[in-house]
Amino acid sequence: MVLNTSGPGRPSRHTIYQRLDEAIADLDDRRGGLSSPLEDEDIWASIWHQEAHHSTALEGNTLAIEQVEALPTEGLAVGNKELREYLEVTGYAEAAKWVYGQALDPGDWAPDSPITLTDVGHVHELALGPVWDVAPHVNATREE
Repeated sequence: MVLNTSGPGRPSRHTIYQRLDEAIADLDDRRGGLSSPLEDEDIWASIWHQEAHHSTALEGNTLAIEQVEALPTEGLAVGNKELREYLEVTGYAEAAKWVYGQALDPGDWAPDSPITLTDVGHVHELALGPVWDVAPHVNATREE
């Protein structure tokens, strides 16, 4: 693994993009002709729903896949779960959308600069901000 010597143990964006390019090439070889997200939104939306469902379920979220699908597509919180659970999924969705968006179009990011604490903080805020607004972690301080 190539590490950026300017930051302790953090790979540069260039290294991360290189790894991403390799992973995409590998995926292209193995995905059996699956179109890109820009070419077929429906297929990728289904993949994303599965990812959001399973990723939040790993952390204890109890929403069913149908409830996860209804959030972004219909804007509905279907069922009688706690608001926190719906916000976990929508927060995850926003964070994932931002991360994937950076992979598709990095914009102002310099490929050789390391991922910053600001970047990590932004993803953290997108993912957890909505939940912590209504149900903060019991050990969280006001600053968190």
